[in-house]
Amino acid sequence: MVLNLQLQSLDIFPSLKTLSLEGVRMNRTIIIQRWQNLTNLKELTLTDLSCTSNIIQDIGTLTSLEDLVIDGCDVDDNLTLHGFCELRKLQTLAIINSYWNASLPECFSELTSLKYLDISYNNFSGNISMFKNLRLLKYLDISSNNFFGDISMLKNLKLLEYLDLRSNKFSGDISYFMSLTSLRELWLSNNNIEIPSSLAPLFNLSKLQKLYADNNTTYNAETEMHSVDTPTFQLRSISLSCCGDGGSFPQSLNHQHDLRDVDLSNINFKGDQFPNWLLENNKKLETLNLVNSSLSGHFHLPSTSRRGLSRLDVSSNSLDGNIPNEIGAKLPSLLVLNMSNNFFGGGIPISIGDMISLKLLDFSNHRLSGGIPRHLPMGLFIFDVSNNQLFGDIPSSMESMSLLALDLSNNTLFGGIPRWMGTMSYLEVLLMANNHFEGPIPVEFCELNYSLKFLDLSANNLSGSLPSCFNSLSLTHVYLSRNKLEGPITSFFNSSGLVTLDLSNNHLIGNIPNWIGSLSTLSYLLINNNYFEGGIPVQLCELHLLRLIDVSSNNLSGTIPPCLMNTISNDSSRAYFDNSGYDGSIGSFYVDVPIKFTMKCISYFYKATVLTYLSGIDLSCNKLTGEIPHQFQHYRDIIVLNFSHNSLIGPIPPTLADLSQIESLDLSHNHLSGNIPSQLLGLHFLSFFSVAYNNLSGITPQMTGQFATFEESSYLGNLFLCGEPLPKNCSIDGSSSSMPKNATDKGFIDMEFFYASFVGSYIVMPLCIAMVLYINPYWRQAWFYHVEAATMSCYYFVLDHILPKRFH
Repeated sequence: MVLNLQLQSLDIFPSLKTLSLEGVRMNRTIIIQRWQNLTNLKELTLTDLSCTSNIIQDIGTLTSLEDLVIDGCDVDDNLTLHGFCELRKLQTLAIINSYWNASLPECFSELTSLKYLDISYNNFSGNISMFKNLRLLKYLDISSNNFFGDISMLKNLKLLEYLDLRSNKFSGDISYFMSLTSLRELWLSNNNIEIPSSLAPLFNLSKLQKLYADNNTTYNAETEMHSVDTPTFQLRSISLSCCGDGGSFPQSLNHQHDLRDVDLSNINFKGDQFPNWLLENNKKLETLNLVNSSLSGHFHLPSTSRRGLSRLDVSSNSLDGNIPNEIGAKLPSLLVLNMSNNFFGGGIPISIGDMISLKLLDFSNHRLSGGIPRHLPMGLFIFDVSNNQLFGDIPSSMESMSLLALDLSNNTLFGGIPRWMGTMSYLEVLLMANNHFEGPIPVEFCELNYSLKFLDLSANNLSGSLPSCFNSLSLTHVYLSRNKLEGPITSFFNSSGLVTLDLSNNHLIGNIPNWIGSLSTLSYLLINNNYFEGGIPVQLCELHLLRLIDVSSNNLSGTIPPCLMNTISNDSSRAYFDNSGYDGSIGSFYVDVPIKFTMKCISYFYKATVLTYLSGIDLSCNKLTGEIPHQFQHYRDIIVLNFSHNSLIGPIPPTLADLSQIESLDLSHNHLSGNIPSQLLGLHFLSFFSVAYNNLSGITPQMTGQFATFEESSYLGNLFLCGEPLPKNCSIDGSSSSMPKNATDKGFIDMEFFYASFVGSYIVMPLCIAMVLYINPYWRQAWFYHVEAATMSCYYFVLDHILPKRFH
């Protein structure tokens, strides 16, 4: 009898044996007296409740309980479980998905009738010594908690059939489980347990079918002696991925013939030959993952087809030879085939087209040559053959494929980009960088406006203008750098989700469009090495997630908007760089397109994982004028600042010292004047600094801290700058020996004095001439004679050589 009634009515059922309360907010004033009347209750289930710790504690008064299930019940932080120790008849106890912060009391060891114990997905902590006396347990799940200590406490639970210790902090050796001969499933993932790759301590567990022990420590135990030489079990599933030195590939698996799922990824098997016998011996195999396992040799197919195999991943090893031509016939049911990052040569097998269920094919990072096969699977599909030596054009047969992601980058493919690509309505990721594609970007790409997220066509020979209709709302990352694109930016004005826009190294012209300020999620803007002109639009200041701005090597003029310094995001955690191209039930496809950026006078390619920590502004090699803005104090995360090769004037702002994280500061090749602020000595991470070729004066900063690492080249081209590391010594008063005594922080020339003396000279000189001519008549006569002679000479020169003859 199961009741789900109003709580006020429970006291009329003193003989109630089974009670289930779901989604009711429990209140102690209503419930507490009701527990006391339910003396015959044997089964209690509480699901999705919010209640106080007293209510949970008072469950201990239900001494007849045999089965107690508490699922998803919130309690306050003052929870104690000592009351549960009174439930001596309990055979089933499940406290799951409740995230209780508590420790299990030692008196739990008195619940000796327990056969089923599940306290997974909580925040229980402490050791597990209280379990050592629960010898009737057949099912024990304490996964996803904060338990710690040695697993030896479990060695006496010889009736256990299911043991789950995942995601705790346990340590110890797996040999403690030798005595658990009833075990069928053993789950140990995400702990610090030591597991020999041979699995020898478990050889006598004849009933063991599933072993999951990922993310522990795998070690080589080939020299250890054990009572049983070969395993007595027949495993169905084994997963030991990550980490450690496994020695030789475990030969114990050569005795297994009933395996369905195998994952031995990220274990160093020291260059052992690929275990082709795994495929040969296990005809029911469904999943085989041997990723990054230091395996070598050739990959061979089994003698007969394996129609049950759905996932095969042998990526990141040292396999060589050719991919077998008949792979499509022998493994026809594959959903996922990943053989990337090996040393396979030859061509892509044409039998791939026979894998009618294939959803992900990754043959990237090999030495594959030849063309792309004309016969490929037609379903929803991820196709990655990047970083090979493929050549030829894109076959028209791909038009009928339902592609989610296509990566052809870093090959030698050529021809135009097919117009039919615009009809691929499911396409989310298109990567074709570093090939020899030419011609325009097809206007048909505008039809991808609702699906395409990633577009990388960089480093090709694409020409023409950007299609004005290309304004995909779904676009997040666009890379079109290192092409021959021309004209103004007419695309992307509606792409409000853009995070990265890289149009660098093209032939683009016109102004930077004002609508760029509407791209509210833009974090990385690179339009350097083009022919843009006009000013830097103040609308850039509206992009509060910007981390990187590179507009260098253009023809930009005007002043630097002061608000631009307020644009760079001060919090790296705000940088949005979701590089998952596709993540679904068939696996994940990640995009990591590098961005080229100049830092410390060297251009690097930075990938996504580094870009989230990089921030900076590069305005170098333009025609910018005016002074450097002074607003830096709130933007300390800037790493790179490059204003070099412009026509900036005025002093170096002392507020640059507020950029406490800056590593590269380049103000060279401008017209800056005044002293170098001593406050810059506080920049403790600065590793590149240049103020060369300006009009700076005074003493160079002290050779301490990071400034002790900067050489003469950092200060060259400043005539009135002195001090180390320059060869010019300073005078006693701290000025250059060749510098005027009245030089100030405004420069080595006092401009007010210069203007006054200039005007005075033009007034005094004519007066002096007039006075001399008035006093001396002979000089006066000679003066007017020479003036008349010069006037006549000029007149006849113009008449003879400049005016046409008709004016003579």
